[in-house]
Amino acid sequence: MRELPGDVFVTGQLDLMTMTALVEQGVMSFINNRPDNEAVMQPSADSLAAAAKELGVDYRNIPMAGGIPQTTLDASHKAFATMPRPIVAFCASGMRSAALWCFAHVDSLGVDGVLAAVTEAGYSLAQIKPMLEEFEGRNKGNG
Repeated sequence: MRELPGDVFVTGQLDLMTMTALVEQGVMSFINNRPDNEAVMQPSADSLAAAAKELGVDYRNIPMAGGIPQTTLDASHKAFATMPRPIVAFCASGMRSAALWCFAHVDSLGVDGVLAAVTEAGYSLAQIKPMLEEFEGRNKGNG
């Protein structure tokens, strides 16, 4: 599990036992960025949502496969802005979750700031810098 600014952690696939242990350690919210059926024996988003509900914590399913549509960016921004902390976002390796965290925080931390944070956490996401710059520019034009 890798820590990002704002009491956010990103990691690979979670299972029900790991979610339970994390809630016992104080985690308040989960964001699932992994589409169903990417791997054999992968817990379904519905089963993870049910587990989160039973554990009394927030859960959002915001799967990311291939490109990053605006709806995914909007849902991620809203989730990171409104969910109780600490938040654990997960996918297969944590990379997609880290990328979505970058887009959700580029307005406040800037392109270099979000890339520095994920690099410090151990993710190499320099390839999304042009997309982050374009996204940041679009958002500044709307503000």
